[in-house]
Amino acid sequence: MRLISILKGCTVQLAAAALLVASHASAAEPSPGVTDDTIKVGVTGPLTGPVAVVGGVAEGIRARVEQANAEGGVKMGDGKTRKIELVIEDDGLDPQRTLANVRKMVEKDKVFALVGTAATPNNLAIGRYITQKKVPNVFMYSGVISLNAPEWEVGFVPSFSTEADAFAEYLAINKPDARVAFLYLNTETGQTFMKAFDRAVEGSAIRVVERQPVTSQDPTVETQLNTLKASGADTLVIIAAPRQGGEAIRFQSESGWKPLTLVTNLSSSYPVLQSVGLENAKGIITSDFLKPIISDQKSSDEGINRYLDAIKSAKVNFVFANTIGQTGYSIGDALIQSLEKLKEPTREELMKVVHNMDGWTTPLLFDGIKVTTKEGSDIYPIEALQLYQFDGLQYNPVGGVLHFEGDTHE
Repeated sequence: MRLISILKGCTVQLAAAALLVASHASAAEPSPGVTDDTIKVGVTGPLTGPVAVVGGVAEGIRARVEQANAEGGVKMGDGKTRKIELVIEDDGLDPQRTLANVRKMVEKDKVFALVGTAATPNNLAIGRYITQKKVPNVFMYSGVISLNAPEWEVGFVPSFSTEADAFAEYLAINKPDARVAFLYLNTETGQTFMKAFDRAVEGSAIRVVERQPVTSQDPTVETQLNTLKASGADTLVIIAAPRQGGEAIRFQSESGWKPLTLVTNLSSSYPVLQSVGLENAKGIITSDFLKPIISDQKSSDEGINRYLDAIKSAKVNFVFANTIGQTGYSIGDALIQSLEKLKEPTREELMKVVHNMDGWTTPLLFDGIKVTTKEGSDIYPIEALQLYQFDGLQYNPVGGVLHFEGDTHE
């Protein structure tokens, strides 16, 4: 009897051991860049050079991450609290430098994921590589339409086609017979915007009378602007990098042209307006998905107050009203929310989470605008915009939020 009892005991112990082994086997191994205490994330963007203003994205992400770390870190879905270790590299907005930076961060620094990669050409340049390495590239700062690494990418800012639809809707109501001139980035950015705009105004009395291309490296765009002015257009749409967009804002005012001017979010941030003279920007229309921040003083909005505290503590290199920096902060917040939801610290789980965001908010999102994706059918996180007009001192909302959920065109 004693022998039978011993055998039964051994059987129970073996069964328990088998269950323990099975339990460990079912838990996915952490992806590179993850320890019990930290998770490493890479950021590449233009910290220097002619478009360094876009580096505000990286600075905004840094501010939000440092805020989270100071508060003890991020409690992730697997029950462990980790601090985020950022690896930030300067690419000058050169796609080849972006690719080199990403290679370094993945192969040498062993980052878990990339976040906030800026600009369409730069995200296109790394698509094949991140697909090969199976590295997430989340919350891109680019209105990319056709993702070239769909399993491993997700954007953040609205598509350029969504912004085009918003501008077309504004003109249909306020200037239904507009004669439009385009100053456009001669990249997928500009082509995407114009294609969407043309489709949106088809069948209306709105006419595009002239289009002039520009690159982010052009030292001046005066020749293109003179051609646009000579076209007889009474409406100017600017889709350009910050420096060239700023020059166009100054030109339309100082040249005596004075068209109705609509400027994409790319080049309408407050620092750009300051650089060309606030008076020159008076009357321009732009779009945004964030709350207007018109003061660096405490307000009744807790989300704005947390943002102001974060950028002050992080000593960022942008002013509080910089919408590019605000976007970076919002991207950082979305990253933190994603990590909080990770049941397993793996790259695959991260992509599952960000491909299925259901009405997320961030502290700076404009009221009524949500972050939503659905795997297999909706790859565009933000599909709503608020239009603003600059009064010479600040941006003021124009009308209500324009919603295009499920209607973003490729």
